[in-house]
Amino acid sequence: MFRQDPDGVVEVREPVGRSRRRGSGERKPREERWAELFAVATETFHEKGYEGASLQDIAERLGMLKGSLYYYIHSKEDLLFEVINEVHQQGLANIAELAGRPGDPLQRLRNVIVGHIEHMCRNLTGTTVFLHEMQALPKTRQEEILGGEHAYRSVFLDLISKGKAEGLVRESVDPKLASLSILGSVNWVYRWFSPGGEFTPAQIGEHFADLTLRGLAAPGVELPVVKPVKRARKAH
Repeated sequence: MFRQDPDGVVEVREPVGRSRRRGSGERKPREERWAELFAVATETFHEKGYEGASLQDIAERLGMLKGSLYYYIHSKEDLLFEVINEVHQQGLANIAELAGRPGDPLQRLRNVIVGHIEHMCRNLTGTTVFLHEMQALPKTRQEEILGGEHAYRSVFLDLISKGKAEGLVRESVDPKLASLSILGSVNWVYRWFSPGGEFTPAQIGEHFADLTLRGLAAPGVELPVVKPVKRARKAH
């Protein structure tokens, strides 16, 4: 699924399912139809859940016959796999780019936390399907998506470990426990974030990053001062 080199750069490969089923010589209209199918499937899984959604539901929303879906996929499970795999690939590519930017490990960790939260909030539907419905896939297909080691957690673990090695992170911090705690915390944002609500994705990201880094930083390490959050006024 990914390869992490000593500098923490993650190489992301192409989604596995779709690349096997369709060659690069397909005509554009078919690719456009796949994009429509992907979007509608994501919305349907989000609204009804994997168990509650059916291929018939998806076909009707697309205005096509159920049998026509089998040109693109073999089963509903295949379609869920494609959706979750694509969401994972996009998210991983996002944090890999953020982690690879210049700066010390704590600066890069701040970038990853802020950028990951903003990405999730911008892609709330896909994020929800990924986090809610992953368990509906067989373990072998989950591992095909996530890899032997959780790719997201590896990025956080790598940055915290490097920060500790450079004296930026407190000696008492366990990098694995810290990475699990941080990822669990930021991934939970999708459960309560409200588009157009009182907090913007950037505000949430900056606040979470500030809390995290102040909990990790060794004594004497200077951190940026984050401005107090100004809540948006709710419309009456």
